[in-house]
Amino acid sequence: MTDEREAALDAMDWLLDYLESDERVAYAEVGGVYKEKTDAVVTGDGPRETVAFTETGAWVRVFADGAADYRYTTSLDEESLQDEADRAIRSGEVLAQEDPGRFDAYTTHRGVHGGWATEGIGGVDLDTKVGVVQDGLAAADDLDLSRTWVNYADAHLEESVGTTTGSTIRTTLDRAQVTASLTLEDGPKVRRHAGSTDGTAFLDELPEVFAAAADDARALAVAEPADPPTGQTTLALSPQAAGQLFHFVSHYLEADTDYMGMSPYAVGDEIGPEGLDIEDTVHAGGWGSRAYDAEVRPTTPTRLVRDGRVERRLHNTTSAAEQETYPTGNAVPSLGRQQPPRIHARHLEVGAGDADPAQLRADADVYVERFGAPYLRDEYERVQRSGVFPASVSYARDVERKVDERPDCGSAEFPLAEAYRLEDGERAGRVESAALDYVPEALETISALGAARETVTGVCEKHKSQLPFSVTAPGVRLEATVGEKN
Repeated sequence: MTDEREAALDAMDWLLDYLESDERVAYAEVGGVYKEKTDAVVTGDGPRETVAFTETGAWVRVFADGAADYRYTTSLDEESLQDEADRAIRSGEVLAQEDPGRFDAYTTHRGVHGGWATEGIGGVDLDTKVGVVQDGLAAADDLDLSRTWVNYADAHLEESVGTTTGSTIRTTLDRAQVTASLTLEDGPKVRRHAGSTDGTAFLDELPEVFAAAADDARALAVAEPADPPTGQTTLALSPQAAGQLFHFVSHYLEADTDYMGMSPYAVGDEIGPEGLDIEDTVHAGGWGSRAYDAEVRPTTPTRLVRDGRVERRLHNTTSAAEQETYPTGNAVPSLGRQQPPRIHARHLEVGAGDADPAQLRADADVYVERFGAPYLRDEYERVQRSGVFPASVSYARDVERKVDERPDCGSAEFPLAEAYRLEDGERAGRVESAALDYVPEALETISALGAARETVTGVCEKHKSQLPFSVTAPGVRLEATVGEKN
């Protein structure tokens, strides 16, 4: 074991001993982290800002005085660790929550998970990784592009986590991602994200990722601009666009979102047609997958929607205890660990239907390949989602709600980033400067689910925490209002 790995373990042990001896601490989780990281930016002019480095750190989530606080530090000397622990303890008094945070103090877990990578991503040198990206970008050489930009990043992560109730786990994770954009000289920007925890196998997938992005950019480039429809419109969504929509909806099934009064859905509500099933799962090697969450809980599947009705919410241990149910590992650590873990989906699985692509597009006016980032219409929701939030889910109940009646709760504008007008089910020109007006009832208008499914990945921000997400979904046909993008 290297000195850096030992330093991370020693920091975890020291923090656990320190927190166990403080009578103000009801419970704490501590992680010691060793990372080997790569980050590179590649443009049409070649690579730039390439770096490979190692990082050791320690994170701690402390329950004290009825609240929880989260800290991460790369300074592992005892003085720095004690300072971070004391700050976390004192923050409980500042939050002064009405209801104390709850946790599982009665179950002890022991576990080791070696990750899903046959070969770790850290074993490949930086130049090779950059070369794979450059070779993949050759698929777009024939395109007239005003800008080409790719960010490749990976991390070999070794983490040990312990709690003051005796739980301990050790995990290894090789997480890699690429974010790319191809901007057409006379057309829209094609954005793509791909991610995996499958080690070096991810590098073998990148040529296909870039080739598919180039094909989509090529199709947009040859399509003439078409006038977008306005008002109530029948839309056919690709599996990727549908996946983006279902990921957006999953936020309203998070327990803390409900605590804050921001969810338009209650358990038992009908939100979609019969046959619409949504599960949150864990895929071996999937971008959003982990064996254990930040609360040392094994990650297990959970059904969120059955036959169009909400069956349960996503929980951490606190909200699960309050709702008399069981947590299934949805306290998702933030990428980099600088921000607290959040209640979040890992890998959404949306059940397939029986419609082929032609049936999905039949009678549809617009085909949407991808959406842009949604814009929330409710100001309260927009501010709360983007703002800093403590590490205790119970704090969500104490947030001051300045407006009780909010008709735009759960509504958003989804820009049509890559979309086409349809005539007799065939593409008849690209749609620009238009947006779908999403309302909570939109999923109820789904009239067809595709038989084929595909996966979309990305990074989502929740209260400043950067969280990975994956969705495997079929294409869908639905009704919604389309208007000019603001």
